[in-house]
Amino acid sequence: MSFPSDCDEFPPERFVYRGYSVTVHTQRNERNSWHAVIAVERDGQPVQLQVPETVVPFWSTREEAQRAGIEHARYLLDQRDGVLALRNPARPR
Repeated sequence: MSFPSDCDEFPPERFVYRGYSVTVHTQRNERNSWHAVIAVERDGQPVQLQVPETVVPFWSTREEAQRAGIEHARYLLDQRDGVLALRNPARPR
């Protein structure tokens, strides 16, 4: 995983979540807002996440963007592995 050099100021956060290696870093846009960039690997191979094509949320601080990116990565991985369907109380039994 390679990230732009501007993330040297704020190093990416790396963590393992249910067997996936996740890296989240933040970038600032031209309006000075922040957004998270998520990269995921498993067994050394990149994992593509199914992300709906919507407007990416922007945050006023880097810390907000970082926290949101970590939460979003976990959500997307849970969705990918079907964990969300198992937790849904409305699902048929």
